[in-house]
Amino acid sequence: MVRLSTRGAVRGVSLIEVMVAILVFSIGMLGLALLQMKGAKFTRESASRTSAIILARSLAESMRANPDGALPKTGDSAYLYDGDTTYTQAQCDSASLASPQAIATRDLACWQIALKRTIPLPTGSGSKLATVTKDATLGTLTITVSWAGVADDATADATQSYSFSYLQ
Repeated sequence: MVRLSTRGAVRGVSLIEVMVAILVFSIGMLGLALLQMKGAKFTRESASRTSAIILARSLAESMRANPDGALPKTGDSAYLYDGDTTYTQAQCDSASLASPQAIATRDLACWQIALKRTIPLPTGSGSKLATVTKDATLGTLTITVSWAGVADDATADATQSYSFSYLQ
């Protein structure tokens, strides 16, 4: 009777099992790392969106507090903003609030400074951080805030925006 040595046939099997286990574990860890990176990216996107909504609505509340500046009986609103005008901290700190126009200038200056401090600038060509436009047919002011969002494709424009219509 010929006896086969089972001990020699089993040699190295434990090492292969350990290597396969390490490979499976490594793939799982890479997946978790990717999940963590995507989660952080979408958390930043969510924070930008939330800030844009809060700031757009805060400007609408400023308009509500200054109805003569927002939707005057004659002339254009003092809150119209083309997105190109740059305001200063001194305008935001202004204590001279003698007219609805002065109040609107102070509100827009503080709003623009808060926008620039809080949300990332939009990346698209021609994109403006914010605008306030008038819809004459509806009698509303539309506040639009744009920011750099998340794009899955490197060639895509990641600019996101939020619009809020103010009607007194």
